[in-house]
Amino acid sequence: MNLDMVQLIQFLLDFFYTILIVFVIARYLYFRRNGKKAFYFTYVIVSAIIFQLCIILVRVPLELGFAIGLFAIFGIIRYRTSPINPREMTYLLVCAGIAAKNALMIDHSVYIKILISDLLLLGLITFMEIFVFKKGLMVKIIMYNKLDMIHEDVRPQLISDLQTSFGIRNVEKIQVGKIDTLKKSAQLKVYFLDTGGLNFNEED
Repeated sequence: MNLDMVQLIQFLLDFFYTILIVFVIARYLYFRRNGKKAFYFTYVIVSAIIFQLCIILVRVPLELGFAIGLFAIFGIIRYRTSPINPREMTYLLVCAGIAAKNALMIDHSVYIKILISDLLLLGLITFMEIFVFKKGLMVKIIMYNKLDMIHEDVRPQLISDLQTSFGIRNVEKIQVGKIDTLKKSAQLKVYFLDTGGLNFNEED
């Protein structure tokens, strides 16, 4: 088996190993807890692209101008979407960082170091998602038409009415927003524990 074939096999193994790690993070840690399919797709594909770009930078001699231009592309191309919340941005950084780290470390470190570093990162994210944030605190914004119930002195009755009318259980906090006396309604922001994963977060 010649050297080119060995390098090709090594590249394929490194690539699919990295994508597998990113897939586990995106599918079983990010997506399982109110994740979005668009970001799930983005994490995997962006990681694949970054890995291949880093492999090129490490293994193929490049002129300085070409290398600078390659990374300048990221400054020109931007996602024309709504602002990304901290959770999505953190997972994007994690997936991109793993791809870059694994690609750049392959020629300079033994594989056991890469494996241990990836497992440590997986373990930390798993611990944070499953144990620290096991109970998903959700937010629901409601236009409420019983102004006599929004006073702080009758908050237990308000919580009971929200449970009866909207099925919202395990209420942690209620904030009162805009009050429209003409329409006799008020905007409520209700924070509650969604233990069954049946709601999406309106603040995302």
